[in-house]
Parts: sequence; C-alpha cells; structure tokens
Amino acid sequence: MSACLEPLCQIARSSGAVLSLLVVLGGSSCSPLTYKQAATPPPHAFISHRAPPDGNTKLKLGVKDLIDMKGEVTTAGSERYYKQGRPAAQDAECLRLIRKRNDVVIVGKTNLSEFAVGVSGSNDYFGTPVNPVDKTRVPGGSSSGSASAVGLGLADVALGTDTAGSIRVPAACCGVAGLKTTFGAISTKGVYPISPNYLDTVGPIARDVNGLVTGMGLLEEGFASRYAKVKAAKPTAAVVRIGRLKVPGTDPAIDRAIDARLAARGFQVVPMDKDFLNQWLKAQENGASSPPQLHGITTRRSRTMRHREPRPEGLLCG
Repeated sequence: MSACLEPLCQIARSSGAVLSLLVVLGGSSCSPLTYKQAATPPPHAFISHRAPPDGNTKLKLGVKDLIDMKGEVTTAGSERYYKQGRPAAQDAECLRLIRKRNDVVIVGKTNLSEFAVGVSGSNDYFGTPVNPVDKTRVPGGSSSGSASAVGLGLADVALGTDTAGSIRVPAACCGVAGLKTTFGAISTKGVYPISPNYLDTVGPIARDVNGLVTGMGLLEEGFASRYAKVKAAKPTAAVVRIGRLKVPGTDPAIDRAIDARLAARGFQVVPMDKDFLNQWLKAQENGASSPPQLHGITTRRSRTMRHREPRPEGLLCG
C-alpha cells in the first residue's frame, strides 16, 4: 500500500471508523509537485484568510472556496475565476444557520484542487496546502485546504464538498475526520456544481468525531441532540450494524485491514449482496454520466464565472 495512504490506518486506530478509499485517476506519486511562486502564503490552506482577533473564543470555521459567500468571488480554485469572477450576490443556502450563530467566526475561504477535480489536493496557482501529517506528501483533495486548516489548528471545523471522495480523501491523508453527508440532506444551492443531480454534498471536516457533530450542527438544525439520542441508544460497537460492501478490484490489503478493524471493534457486520453492489455501480455510472452544466461565453452563468462542466474525480471503493 502506498505510503500516502498510511494516515488511513492512523484514523482507523484512533476512531474505529469505517473508511473508504479512492482509486486515484492518474499519477503514482504521493509527493506534491514544486511550482512557481504561489499566490497564497504558506501553508496555502486558505485562498482568503481572516485570522481571528487575539483572545478569540468563538469556533473558527473555514469554508471551501466552492461555496458562495456574499460579497466574495467563488474561485473554485481557479486563477481565472479569482481574477475575473464576480462576487457572489448572496450566501450559499448551507451557510444559513451559521450566519445566525454568534459563537462562530469564519476565518476564510479554503483552498482546493482547481475546479474541485483531482484527489491529490494540489493547486498550481494558489499553492498546494501543507499536509499536517507529513509535509512531503500531498494533502488529498479536492477539499485539501479545509483538511489542512483543521489539521494545522487554523480552523476548528471546515466545510468541504464531496462528490466522489473530496472530503473523505483529504481527511484521511491529513489525519483528521471528515463526513460525506447523505445526498440531498444539506442544500447545495449556491455551491459550484460537479454532479448536482446525483452526488454533490456539503459536509464538515474536524479533528475528531465530536468535532464532526459540532460541524453538522452548523449545517443541520437539531443535529447534536439527535446524535446524542442515537448514541445513548447504541453506546457500543456491539449494538451497531454496519453494511459492508466489497467492490471488485479493491486492493485485498485494504479489504483485510477494514475487516480486521471492524472485527476488533466488535461491530455487527452485514455483508451487502450482489443486488446492492449493482445499485452502487449504477450510482457510479450515473455520477460519471450526469448531464454536464454546459455554458458558453454568452450564457448568464458563464458571465458570473462560477460554473463548469462536471467531471468525476475518481472511483469510490472499499
């Protein structure tokens, strides 16, 4: 197994979580490339950063620069959008609850793979966010800046987006926790589309599961209380049922590691059958062939420079 995937084991040991893995499309090296002078200062976690004042006690929140914030350009990690894009007229819907909180301070828009395409997390123009686990390794993407900011302590929670692993991969690589929410649970209105009809989601990245609960409370009203009730009802792994899907082509070492961890923690494992696998494969097919958000230079959306044709990042497996 490649050295850049070693943080997966690190997270599994600390949280007992069931992790997914992306098959990276192209490129075999896990080391970040060296570019010309980056447009952002090290550690390149943010495209725009507003450090909180000294003595700040509020929760520090980073927002992936794929999510509209009123008055700011949504760059999608693109130099062109950064220089020529128009500021968003309003916040993305997922920020609605956050704007009502007086105990949260947004510390900036986080960096990402350009157009949210690519699992390395690299960005030529803005610079590649530092991997807090190992600075010689890529941070994973596309929500690389969000994972880096949390891992480096620059944010307590950071919002990311996940279409085919863009929260889960950088969380694994950077030694933090990330959650891909259920499709449709959190509004993606005002979020740059990749596969809006099938796979796009918004979710939190935090240092641990408790931080994810805090992050979900920013996105979904009443989440913390519902989580507490579920946790009280099922306080141990022995009473938790986990569906286990084995995808053809997965590295056997990954399968063995996941199965061993589930067994060690004592979860009730429910093998998913062939019918479920076929449904999963169909979902992958739908995501890869979703109708593109095509636009020419004369369309309304292209004039705001905030949308593009979606492209798949990779294949989820494990």
